Amino acid sequence: MPSTRANSHEIRYAATLSGVIALRMMGLFLILPVFMLLAVEVPGYTPLAAGVAMGIYGLTQAALQQPFGWLSDRWGRRPVLLLGLALFALGGIVAAMGDSMGALIAGRALQGCGAVAGVAMALAADVSRPEKRSIVMAVIGIGIGASFLVSMMASVPLATWLGLAGLFWLTVLFAVAGIGLVLSVPAVTPRHETEHEAGSPATRPVWLLSISVFLLHLVMTLLFVTFPPMLQGRHGLELADHWMIYVPTMLLSVIIVFPALRRMGATLSEHRYLPWGFVAMSVALVTMSLTGQWLLLGAAVTLYFLGFNLLEASMPSVLSRVTGSRGRGRRMGLYSSFQFIGAFIGGVAGGWLLSRLGSGFALTLAGVFCLLWAGLLSRLMKGVFPTGAQS
Repeated sequence: MPSTRANSHEIRYAATLSGVIALRMMGLFLILPVFMLLAVEVPGYTPLAAGVAMGIYGLTQAALQQPFGWLSDRWGRRPVLLLGLALFALGGIVAAMGDSMGALIAGRALQGCGAVAGVAMALAADVSRPEKRSIVMAVIGIGIGASFLVSMMASVPLATWLGLAGLFWLTVLFAVAGIGLVLSVPAVTPRHETEHEAGSPATRPVWLLSISVFLLHLVMTLLFVTFPPMLQGRHGLELADHWMIYVPTMLLSVIIVFPALRRMGATLSEHRYLPWGFVAMSVALVTMSLTGQWLLLGAAVTLYFLGFNLLEASMPSVLSRVTGSRGRGRRMGLYSSFQFIGAFIGGVAGGWLLSRLGSGFALTLAGVFCLLWAGLLSRLMKGVFPTGAQS
C-alpha cells in the first residue's frame, strides 16, 4: 500500500510538472517554425537580427539558470517556479506589443529571464524515488514531445490567423495557466540522496551531459532558423503547408522512441544510447541539406526527431541519477544553462550562416559537429556510468 501511494504521488507530480513544462515549451515551439518567415514584415528585419531574436531567449535563460537553481535550493522550488513563469508572461506581453525587431529582441530576452527549466527538473527529482525517476522524467518528456507535436500542427494555422503578435499573446496565456498548475502542487521536502560515485567525481558526468545538451539545442535552433526558408525556397513549400513535413515525421518518431525510452529506463541504460542519438541527428541533417526528394526528406526529418527526442528525454533522467539531493537545483541549473547557451548560439549562428552561406551549408556543418561529438562522447563516457548510473 505505501508503495502504491508513493507511485500515485509520483505520477501526480509528474503529470502536473509535465503540464507546466509543456505549456511553457508550447509557448516557445509555436514560435520556432514560423518566426523567421513572419519576422520579415517587422521593421528593422535582417536575417541576423531575426536570428538574434530567436536566440536571445537562450542567452538570458543560460545566465539565470544557476542563480534560479541556487535560489530554489534555499527558497523552495514552488516560489521560484512562480517567479519564472511571471517573467515569461511579462516578456510575452513586451514582444506582443512591440513594433520593431528591437522590441521583439527585448521581449524574447525578458521571456528568457524566467529561467526555471532546471528548477522544474530538480522538483521532479525531489518527488521521485531513484528507481522510478526515469518513469517520471519520461512522463515529463512525453509532455514536452506532445507540446512539440501540437505546436507543429497548430503553429502555421495559428500564425496565419493571429500573426506574430497573436502568437506571443498565446505564450502569455500559457504562462498564466502554468502558474495555476504550480499553485495546485503542495510543497514537498526533497528526498535525501547522496551523489552517484562511479570511480570519478560526480561533476564529470554532469559536464558531459551539459555539453551534450548545449549541442542538442544549438542544432535545434539552427535547424529552425535555416530549414523553413529551405522548405519555402528550394522545395517550393509555402508556410501554410509546412505542417505536412513536421506532423507526420514527429508522430512517427514519437511512436518509435517512447517505447524504446521505457525499456531503457527500466534498466537504467539510457546513457549507452546517447552517442547514437547524435549519430542519428548527424545523418539526418546532412541528408536534409543534400536531398531534393520528398520521401528521403521526410525520412531525414523523422530520423532527426528520433535522435532529438531520445536525447531530450533521456539526458535529464541520467542527470538526476548522478546528482544528489543536496545542491540538485544548482547542478540542474548548470545543465539548463548550457542548454540555453546552445539555443542562443544556434540562433545567431543560424542567422549568420543563412545570410552568408545558405541553409544547406549550415545543416551540413551542424551534422558534422554532431558526428564528431558522438565519437568523442562515446570515448569520454567509458567508466563514468559503469553500473548503469544507478543511485
